[in-house]
Amino acid sequence: MASSSKAAGKSERLAVLSHAEQEALYGLPDFDDVQQLEFLVLDESELALVNSRKGLHAQLCCILQIAYFKAKSLFFHFNWHDVLDDCHFILNRYFPGESIPVQSPSKYERYTQREKICELYNYRPWSSALSSLVEQQAVHIVHRDITPGFVATELIIWLNENKIIRPGYTTLQELVSKVLSDERQRLGRVLTEQLDDATIAHLNKLVERDETLSRLAILRQDARDFGWRQMTQEREKRTILEPLHHKACNILPALNISQQNLLYYASLANFYTVYDLRQLKPEQAHLYLLCYAWVRYRQFSDNLVEAMFFHLKKLEDESRRVAKQLLVDAQEKHRRETPKIGRLLSLYVDDSVSDLTTFGEVRRRAWKIMPRETLQTTAQRMSVKPVSKLALQWQAIDGMTSLIRRHLRPLFLSLDLNSVVSDSPWVEAMSWLKVVFGKKQTLSQRPLTECPKGTLPKRLRPYLLEFDESGEVIGLNAGRYEFWLYRQIRKRFQAGEFHLNNSLRHRHLSDELVPEEKKRRCWLK
Repeated sequence: MASSSKAAGKSERLAVLSHAEQEALYGLPDFDDVQQLEFLVLDESELALVNSRKGLHAQLCCILQIAYFKAKSLFFHFNWHDVLDDCHFILNRYFPGESIPVQSPSKYERYTQREKICELYNYRPWSSALSSLVEQQAVHIVHRDITPGFVATELIIWLNENKIIRPGYTTLQELVSKVLSDERQRLGRVLTEQLDDATIAHLNKLVERDETLSRLAILRQDARDFGWRQMTQEREKRTILEPLHHKACNILPALNISQQNLLYYASLANFYTVYDLRQLKPEQAHLYLLCYAWVRYRQFSDNLVEAMFFHLKKLEDESRRVAKQLLVDAQEKHRRETPKIGRLLSLYVDDSVSDLTTFGEVRRRAWKIMPRETLQTTAQRMSVKPVSKLALQWQAIDGMTSLIRRHLRPLFLSLDLNSVVSDSPWVEAMSWLKVVFGKKQTLSQRPLTECPKGTLPKRLRPYLLEFDESGEVIGLNAGRYEFWLYRQIRKRFQAGEFHLNNSLRHRHLSDELVPEEKKRRCWLK
């Protein structure tokens, strides 16, 4: 029974390093020619230690132990047969004419040499007395990254920096396993204290299976494109996670986990099947799902931002294309009309037209050159300033108001954008839009005085405002102003003036920095 339980314990140990990593750290060195010159050639202090040992067998063993320690900061058990190439190199360099001794060093001699080597390099040998110190360091590492391989690697780096010989792999496994287990228990206690019944029910609902898919399976699905239907589903999924994301934001400070660990736990919720998540301990599943809700909610936010930029650029490109075509059409129309206008003007200098000819007859001749309606519209067009390219672009926007309402408005209104500029008129304008559209009204139905003045530049007022026949302002051109506002928000977003707090890619830079209070606590430690 004892042997079987021991075997079971061995099989259940956490694999903290890959086979290659284990070999690199714990495997007996296998030097090539260059490494033999690097590690087996000794300096004076090392040679002095070797010469203090009695007998060829002890000196040969001492050189090997020094070389292997320099290579891996670890001691190894070996016999002459395991290291024949290195033995031959040492004998040729330091003991010419000698052969490999039959005798092997005693256990006492080996351990005495190890003590001397530790003294030479100012290293401390591993002992159980160091466990608590190393465990404390492991706790700090776990708060940065919970993955076993990272914890083990960082521990080994710390041991090397502090000149402590690392423990055996089994001891390292047990130490890392204990620290990870303690961390899971700590997080479990925090969640038990912090999660209310409503949040637990919401988390459990994610893994409940209905007639088709679980809610979690639906949330895992990525949008295929930025189309209206796909983005509607993205907003709906984001709404599902909103209360869990809000709860996660409140609990995360108490959990005291790094973003790296948060992302790792979230990845586990994505890695495990819904069935597997239901089989986990409740607090463990709740941790994974809560972190997943935090990450996924922000991914949805980022997707909506990218969709905003996509549709805005698409509409901008289309407006330019339409405006360009309108300009080409106007130029072509002008080209076709120019000869006719010339013929019309020639009527005034045509000698064949008598001065006694009635003006009615002249008009009839003119209408034969250019129909009356065409002549009237041409005269009206030529009597005013030619339409500019900018005006044509705004005319093109007029034909896209339905697309703006369908694609851009839901995206912009669903996100709470923040500005680094205090009293930003653009933030005020977005808030105004949300209020107006929330009342199922249009911008043109609201008094112009409600519109933030800082969002109406003087040069664009002729295009963004509506005027009566006398030229007096009567209100906003709702479609144009809405498009103009979205463009300005995008421009300021890309310049860093705007940011999105509940985001992974579009947060403010300060969110990436360590808070001052936490920094002070770290320095005190």
